Amino acid sequence: MAQESTLHIKLDKDTDEKLRYLAEIRKTSKGQLVREAISACYQPSLSDLPLRQSQAISAYQGGYISIGKLAKEMGLHMLDLRNWLNDRKIEQRNAYGDEDASLA
Repeated sequence: MAQESTLHIKLDKDTDEKLRYLAEIRKTSKGQLVREAISACYQPSLSDLPLRQSQAISAYQGGYISIGKLAKEMGLHMLDLRNWLNDRKIEQRNAYGDEDASLA
C-alpha cells in the first residue's frame, strides 16, 4: 500500500495496550489495525471492505463462525457489530426465533 499521508494521534495508555494486544493476536501492526478501523467506519459498500473482513462476513453468513468471532475480526464490540449488520441489512443468526417469544 502506497503511503499518501501521515496521521499522528495520541492514545491513552489503556487504549494503546488494548490495540497492542489485538495486534499481537491478529499478527499485524497497530497501524494496520487503525487503518482497517478507519476504513471500516467509512465504507460505502461491503465490496470495499478489507479481504479479511469480507471473508469473515461471508463465513458468518454461511454459519461457519459465530457473531462473537465476527465481532473480533471486525474490531467491533458485539452491540456495535449488531448495529453495523442492521445498517447494512445483513441478517443476523439468533439462537431463538419469533415463535420462541410466546413460550417464554
